[in-house]
Amino acid sequence: MDQDAQKMMMELQKTQQNLQAITQQAEKTQNELNGVKKALDELEDSEGQVYKSVGELLVERDRDSLEDELDEKKEDLEVRLKGLERKEEKLSKKMQENQKKFSQNFQG
Repeated sequence: MDQDAQKMMMELQKTQQNLQAITQQAEKTQNELNGVKKALDELEDSEGQVYKSVGELLVERDRDSLEDELDEKKEDLEVRLKGLERKEEKLSKKMQENQKKFSQNFQG
């Protein structure tokens, strides 16, 4: 394999690794977002005292301030997820373009 082909193959591998990392981050963020949404649903459906996990402890919290905190976290996670999805889409397109170029230049 000549240097151009080797260079292009390395670029493909790098893009694929970046895509995998972004996909994992997006999945982790989506899972965290789902957890926050579930906590907000539970908070809405429950009455009485509410607690927040802080390390190994459960600490009693004011319902309204906890709801505000969860809403803010939800918004932050949604923004982060959208950004990761955009990156994922760009990397996926780049990967497809590079694979096409590689096929045309070095296998055709």
